[in-house]
Amino acid sequence: MSIPLFPSLKPRLIHSSWFDVDQPCDDEDEVSQLEREHTNWIMSIKQMNSDLTPIGKTASESMEEDEEEDDEDDNDDDEESETHDEEEEDEIEMDVSQERNSPVDVSIRLV
Repeated sequence: MSIPLFPSLKPRLIHSSWFDVDQPCDDEDEVSQLEREHTNWIMSIKQMNSDLTPIGKTASESMEEDEEEDDEDDNDDDEESETHDEEEEDEIEMDVSQERNSPVDVSIRLV
């Protein structure tokens, strides 16, 4: 056979980039891996510079506040249930000034 002088103008029947078959993959594994990476990234952001003291506070003040918050959190659970019951029993009464000469302009719409 002789070498043709011009290339063939007919397209190939199969082009490799169109019909390249992907390797089989497990989507669930990929998603779980991405979730783990994201969770680790979020945790690293939380822990980054967590040991630094806030501006305007000394190291001893921030440690004392952390201890106080822990104590308050333990006591809040008991107090919340008691104060919640008391709030339901007491009704809040508010007085609204109806005078035209009051310094605060109050317009009330009665329905």
